[in-house]
Amino acid sequence: MDMTMRESLNSLLKQVTGFDEFREGQEEVIHSVISGHDTIAVLPTGAGKSLCYQLPVHALGGTVLIVSPLLSLMEDQVAQLKMKGEKRVAALNSFLTPKERAEVLANLGRYRYLFTSPEMLVQPYISGRIKQLRLAYIVADEAHCISQWGFDFRPDYLRMREWLGTLEDRPPVLALTATASEKAIRDIADYLLMEQPQMFIHPPDRPNIAMEIVNLENREEKTEWILENLSRWKGPGIIYVQSRKRAEELSDLLRSRKVRTAAFHAGMENEDRILVQHQFLNGELEWICATNAFGMGINKSDIRWIIHDHLPSSAAQYIQEVGRAGRDGGQSLATLLYSRGDADTAVFIAVDDLPEPETVRFIGRCMAEGMDIVEVGERAGLSETALRVVSYWLERLGTEKAATQMGWLAEAKRKEIISMVHFAEGSGCIRSRALGLFGYSPATRPAQCCSECGIDHARILTGRTSEGNTPGLHGWRERINSLFGV
Repeated sequence: MDMTMRESLNSLLKQVTGFDEFREGQEEVIHSVISGHDTIAVLPTGAGKSLCYQLPVHALGGTVLIVSPLLSLMEDQVAQLKMKGEKRVAALNSFLTPKERAEVLANLGRYRYLFTSPEMLVQPYISGRIKQLRLAYIVADEAHCISQWGFDFRPDYLRMREWLGTLEDRPPVLALTATASEKAIRDIADYLLMEQPQMFIHPPDRPNIAMEIVNLENREEKTEWILENLSRWKGPGIIYVQSRKRAEELSDLLRSRKVRTAAFHAGMENEDRILVQHQFLNGELEWICATNAFGMGINKSDIRWIIHDHLPSSAAQYIQEVGRAGRDGGQSLATLLYSRGDADTAVFIAVDDLPEPETVRFIGRCMAEGMDIVEVGERAGLSETALRVVSYWLERLGTEKAATQMGWLAEAKRKEIISMVHFAEGSGCIRSRALGLFGYSPATRPAQCCSECGIDHARILTGRTSEGNTPGLHGWRERINSLFGV
């Protein structure tokens, strides 16, 4: 990058944000986008990925389309931009009422930032309207989801490839994520139809996050460990769990110990999830007991502690969730509670929603006989998600290859979990083992590295004083009723 371009970018940065200099990795990515290159940027959580898609449009003009995986993430990003004074921003998602959606669609050309989901993007009417815009570039935020979710959970991520192929004059595409294996990077480039993408790959190391693995016998021991340690040390923090039931159970137990806690999972009403998220961001709640429905949409800078009550199903999931901590640069802790039986549970949950190859063959035969796929899915006992995945692969591969694909996906999930078992049961520096999952080694060894190298909890966490729970944090209905004396 020549000096003139560097000065121009720094001037743009100062003008738009007020900052004097870029964080590591940002300048090169922004320069690549402005220069018209397809770009893949893997930057650690807290590295300022948002600026990489927010700044270039000020130089290029037009609209930037951001495809985002979670409603909560979209809403947070829109709110953050509006707080900075940006009025030309909107999100097209299922939160909108029909009237609100019509209003956004009527004013599409006025927006500088337009957020949407892959599911919304491939709807024919919305797709047609978006194609009429002067798109400066397209962003796949949290792009690892293409590889992590697209093949067996949200096939509309893979349909983005087809949508991009219909654009007559496709603008540059920017893929942003904090973690991506070599396979994930190949999937991102393939399914976003990237042409010789510029790649900026940074290791996912976060030296300010100490790491520990605690070996326990069973779930009961994990519960006791959580109750004891959260009664001793303060958050804010997130406890990641595998099930909605476990989230509710731990949340109730912690509240009984006067720890300000709430559960968060996909089974809750949208309003309740939004309320819990806002209470956590505002400091009304100290802890969240959450399934993986809670994570990418959370931009709380002072999270001090991440606890995994289960074995994450992949290295990418683990590092993404650990990366919620210490975004302000402060010392933080990531704790994995591990029992030998965790692997079996992780495999069961990971493959539970994937149809068996024989089920796929049954559905294929029934469809060949003219039966409706929804009816066949019900006869086969498939969930809505599983039916959506089967439909995608049957349409593209045919019955036998789709059945083979289901077997391959299940085996790939098992291999990822085995890799996590080796990580949890290994020896030596935990940070080195975690980075080794992605083919990296630590550049430095921080003073508070990991429980194998030695850590001092008192230098990482803050001891708890006598502190009562705040009443009225159970839901928005209860809070409104209390305000009106109902």
